[in-house]
Amino acid sequence: MDPHAAAYQLLLYAAAALAIATVTTRTRRHLRKKKVVAFLHPYAAQGGGGERVLWVAVAALRKARPDVRIVIYSGDGLSAKELVAHARERFGVAVPDVTIQPVCTRRLTNAKTWPVATMAGQAFGAMILAVESVLRTPPDVVVDTTGLAFGIPLAKLLSGCAAAAYVHYPAVSQDMLDALDTPAFNNSKRWVRLRRVKAVYYRLLGKGYGWCGRRHDVVMANSSWTRGHISSVWGRGALLAYPPCGAMKGITRKENGKVTVLSLAQFRPEKDQMKQLEAWALLPPETRRKAKLVIAGAVRHADDQDILNALKRRAAGMDGVEFLVSAPRHEILALLQTASVGLHTMRLEHFGIAVVEFMAASLVVVAHASGGPLLDIVGETGERGFVATDARDYAAKLSSIIEMDASSRRKIGENARAFVAERFSDAAFGRTFVSALSMLLTNRPPAAATVLKGGLN
Repeated sequence: MDPHAAAYQLLLYAAAALAIATVTTRTRRHLRKKKVVAFLHPYAAQGGGGERVLWVAVAALRKARPDVRIVIYSGDGLSAKELVAHARERFGVAVPDVTIQPVCTRRLTNAKTWPVATMAGQAFGAMILAVESVLRTPPDVVVDTTGLAFGIPLAKLLSGCAAAAYVHYPAVSQDMLDALDTPAFNNSKRWVRLRRVKAVYYRLLGKGYGWCGRRHDVVMANSSWTRGHISSVWGRGALLAYPPCGAMKGITRKENGKVTVLSLAQFRPEKDQMKQLEAWALLPPETRRKAKLVIAGAVRHADDQDILNALKRRAAGMDGVEFLVSAPRHEILALLQTASVGLHTMRLEHFGIAVVEFMAASLVVVAHASGGPLLDIVGETGERGFVATDARDYAAKLSSIIEMDASSRRKIGENARAFVAERFSDAAFGRTFVSALSMLLTNRPPAAATVLKGGLN
């Protein structure tokens, strides 16, 4: 057979298969009595801030709309009962009546699956995962809560559903695209052509990412920083929906003895706990003797364990450094009650839910002077916490707080708690989230071009 004829025939078969899948999927959706809201969150059993957002969103939607069926596309291999128990234990969120739809292609969205052209591979993986998800359970509304925007156009095509996104961090940011023209990206004469190809690669990804982003009917961003990048890369507005903080209730201060400095983050490279140890080593010995540093976090896999092991090697011989790994929620709450200082070192943190938890517990925060902590949470005034840049700056801020009298620390902590009490509560997030989705649960969801602009803050 002529190669051109074979290729044409193959395209005809693919088009026919797509048409059949589209018709059958949409028919199944229309024949149902209950509307389905499905969350595209294949790693639902993890213990990060993104998972807390998922479960608070599910709980708020269930309370506001008992008439809809809520589905989570998950590849964790756990039952609904097990995942609900995890949400209650890890985050203190009670989630009734949720359906788990198992999916088996989530590994295609993992960076490790694609050692070369990683982002393009993950984009392809998002498409495959989205197709599998909607074919298994066709949704009326699909909500992407993990940054799988590349899969949304196919999900909408196959099922005829509306689409929403809650964006924690843009997969392609304007900072990344702007860096393509800087000397740091093009400072070597070697492999110039390869670098040019890489620049074209990222720009094409940015164009594709923006196009997919504009296919959403409603977009929510977790911070001003994220919303700004959505506006730049997606070319559209987004609702501002600050993530919910879980430490709003049941926190009673119980400070005693040494000043406890608490770090709370997963052991991931970008969290930069090594900078915390560098800052701790720079403290004057007499100041360090008055305090202790507790680095608490979750270990998800072997890579996280490697980071933890490196931190422990660096901390060997340091006075007053403790590690707490994958602690249950009640232990985290106990730490928040007894700690005096919250330490967070991630640069360009899109939001910083741990920072909010610190402030909700009346801790004096030292966070990185960038991203969400700078723009939305801590600020630069020093009235509700402090921001820093490098290890020396962190050490100076920590030293000042440790040497501060208890009443001054208490005053800053009270200011911080009052600030976050409403802005970052579960209730405030739930109202914004349900309001955004209610537009899509009508018979005629708004087109992507008519998305609301601005925030609900």
